[in-house]
Amino acid sequence: MPTSVSPWNGEVVWSAPDAVDPGRQVARLASAFAAQPPNATRLHDGLRRLAAVFIAHRAEAIDLLVREAGKTTADAAAEADLLPRKIAITLGEGLARTPLSVPEHDQGILWRPRGVAVVLGPFNFPLHLLHGLVAPALAVGCPVVAKPSERTPGCGAFYARCIEEAGLDEWCVVVQGGAEVAAALVDASGTATVAAVGSRRMGLALAQRLASRPEVVLALELGGMNHALLCDDADLEHAVPAVADGAWRMAGQRCTATRIVHVPRARLDELVERIASERQRWQPTGTPDGPLGPLISVAECERFVAAWAAVPADWIKLDSGSGAGGAFCAPRLASAGRRDHVLYQHEHFGPGLILDSYENEAEAVSRMRANPYRLAASVWTAERERFCNLVARLPYGLVVHNRNTAGARSDLPFGGLGHSGNGRPAALGAGSIFADECVAG
Repeated sequence: MPTSVSPWNGEVVWSAPDAVDPGRQVARLASAFAAQPPNATRLHDGLRRLAAVFIAHRAEAIDLLVREAGKTTADAAAEADLLPRKIAITLGEGLARTPLSVPEHDQGILWRPRGVAVVLGPFNFPLHLLHGLVAPALAVGCPVVAKPSERTPGCGAFYARCIEEAGLDEWCVVVQGGAEVAAALVDASGTATVAAVGSRRMGLALAQRLASRPEVVLALELGGMNHALLCDDADLEHAVPAVADGAWRMAGQRCTATRIVHVPRARLDELVERIASERQRWQPTGTPDGPLGPLISVAECERFVAAWAAVPADWIKLDSGSGAGGAFCAPRLASAGRRDHVLYQHEHFGPGLILDSYENEAEAVSRMRANPYRLAASVWTAERERFCNLVARLPYGLVVHNRNTAGARSDLPFGGLGHSGNGRPAALGAGSIFADECVAG
């Protein structure tokens, strides 16, 4: 039975019944789809009703995101507001990129819905990232079985109620459970697409499970080890607050959170002074009105703290304090020495930031290119032309100019390279995950 415990105070937030044969849910939808695919107009009307349902239940969504997912009130409100916006983008610009009809006078691309889509959501954006794949799958005409994170089953139950209220439950089913339920959904013979957001370990497990079924499309978003490059002309007064926000908001539990900052050695001391001062603004207060909430669980907090306690001797720790107890953790800050340590090479899902100095820009770019988890990067420079030249040398899914790495837009494609995913873009590009191209006309 999936049960969630609030990371704020340990209270039980939600206990959901075990899933009833998730494979049967896939089989039922696959059979219905084969007999008569859903009517696109009815699905689009249902999605518009779903947007209105989200708006009507905004306060409930915010409360649940705070209590179950450990969001601050501000971050919970921001996530709740993304839900109707995602539908508007999907039915607007999103469908423009995935036409559902044959061109009238010439050949063109017809996007044919593939079949049952299995969507596996994460805990850090338990509503937004689950919904961000469900909405485009429905919009292109695919039935959906959605499994929310077992750490946030209450959010999953809320989403299921909204789907039902909007009249979309004929073609969209929400099931609860952990890895065993995900395995049953993936193994079901009627599954046509698997779209998942989570860890690299999860992605490897899914790829291995589908190794003998290449006809099943697998779309993965697996987090990032995101780097920021401060050039020698960077405006640190502007950059430092943004970098701190990118690193420490949501206790660092964002796939696009800034993990490493490269700074000219001549400006390292100035950066240390500024970022250490900024860090004081991000201390957890233990309340949803503070700047920083808890990690998703006490166990995850303990693992994160232990990892940062074991940094190599040549690293310089620049942080102090341990947080507010329980699942709370004060932001970690360190200046890197050796770069083969796990904290430098692999995603650490918590409020940690590593400063790394360089003598010349080519040295910093080389380190950024060697990063295996290339989801998002930022470049801070006064010159747009310099930024454009650097973008061509940085193989990341997202490279931004004078902004922090976090906060990807839903009206643009989104996906990572290397260990961060398999190159199938979500957000605006998500429709193409769930439909096959056919040249027609």
